[in-house]
Amino acid sequence: RVAPAAMGGGTGGQVNTGAMSLTPATTTPAVKFAGGVMGAGDRRATGGNTVVDDRADKVLEIDRHSIMAIAGVPATAWEMARVLEHSFQFFRRTQLQAMSVDGKVRALSKLLRDNFGFVLQGVGVVVPIFATYDPKTEPGARLYFYDAMGANFEVAEYAATGSGSPAVRGILHY
Repeated sequence: RVAPAAMGGGTGGQVNTGAMSLTPATTTPAVKFAGGVMGAGDRRATGGNTVVDDRADKVLEIDRHSIMAIAGVPATAWEMARVLEHSFQFFRRTQLQAMSVDGKVRALSKLLRDNFGFVLQGVGVVVPIFATYDPKTEPGARLYFYDAMGANFEVAEYAATGSGSPAVRGILHY
């Protein structure tokens, strides 16, 4: 509202591409540091070329030791976060111990794989960043980038996902 021209195109955050205007979507970066991981995300949720909410949570706490930063369809991502949260709690209560870091990483991969049918239909794509650690066995946090098919890639220092991620990764690299 203050400076719409600063968002690109001067049209209240929309980029004019001629016949149709596109709204820039989410960019979520995460950076490792000595004390853990810092994840960030914008607060905008878009529907097509319109901003439908400007207070959406894009960095979600899954449990006391895990966060997920989301880019993609918010409803799908939030449901994945709820399923992960319940899965981790169920495991902890039934096994009397927390799920391992590798188990958590695979659980999110499975959710993304199970969602891939919707992605192929053009709805429901989610590309998250996941950070977690095990305070008993690991000295620091582990940071993972996922693709829409569920493949995960552990990154050493930083990750970014979403429409602005190439620029953010470039800035963080240099």
